[in-house]
Amino acid sequence: MDRDADFITELGLPFLAHRLRRMSEQFVDGYAAWLTEAGIGAPARGLSTLLLLDREGPHSVTEIAGRIRLSHPLIIKLVRQLEGAGLVETTSDPTDRRRRPIALTAAGREQARRVEAASAVISAAYRELFSEIGVDLLDAAEKTEAATAKEPFTMRLRRLAAKTR
Repeated sequence: MDRDADFITELGLPFLAHRLRRMSEQFVDGYAAWLTEAGIGAPARGLSTLLLLDREGPHSVTEIAGRIRLSHPLIIKLVRQLEGAGLVETTSDPTDRRRRPIALTAAGREQARRVEAASAVISAAYRELFSEIGVDLLDAAEKTEAATAKEPFTMRLRRLAAKTR
């Protein structure tokens, strides 16, 4: 047994989700390391939240989670990081006292502008990588999302498991 071998790679296709998560972490960590060079102090995982708030205005945590399709607890964590960096603030909704919209600060709006500019470089890096590997991962992701919207992965597993019984 080679203790230095990548165990998840050895497990193969059933652990594709693990490999995709690892790949996602490599991408996020990669641009996180570069963001400061681009003049961006926002946390890498909060960039889409910054852009959402910049483009659409204040949203509640629940609304943010729904729009970017991440879990409520993860959005709470991201918002706390963005608040800690002085990029967002919690406001009040005069029509609904329970609703606590998250809004960009002036610093958050400036960071959103920088993220917009940096997105062109990030996109170019992805295009170069996709060309190198001969696979457009964005296209593959979009097709996968569409297919799993038609038949969720859980249903696919149940259907295939039933055939083996």
